[in-house]
Amino acid sequence: MSYAHMSPFGLRRISAGFAAIAATALLAVSAHATINSNLQIEAGQTFELGGGQEGGFTVTGRNTGPVAVVVLGKGEGATSAVLRGTVAPGGEVNASFGPGEMALLRNTSDRTMARLKLKITGDTSSLGMTYSANP
Repeated sequence: MSYAHMSPFGLRRISAGFAAIAATALLAVSAHATINSNLQIEAGQTFELGGGQEGGFTVTGRNTGPVAVVVLGKGEGATSAVLRGTVAPGGEVNASFGPGEMALLRNTSDRTMARLKLKITGDTSSLGMTYSANP
């Protein structure tokens, strides 16, 4: 047996091509991680999730707070958002958003904080997250 392809520790060397494939697979797995969140949205505020990402993502969970939350989607380059539904206190959310699309979770109250327990799956590697004042 030739030892030309063996490392000093007796392990076979892997090719650069295999290493690149393995690294790509690892990145693909990490790009699709799950985010669990106990989200709080201040009164009069909208939580903005995503926008500009390469893949889609899904938001599931439950409204654990005392006020309704409106769920909207805003496509990349769009000037207005599209209503996906309203999640009443105790209600559940299950909304999917495409590549480049932004999820908007809007607190309907101007006095009370909204609370949601969420799970975000799909392409979560580059999801931006911020808050803005309700229009």
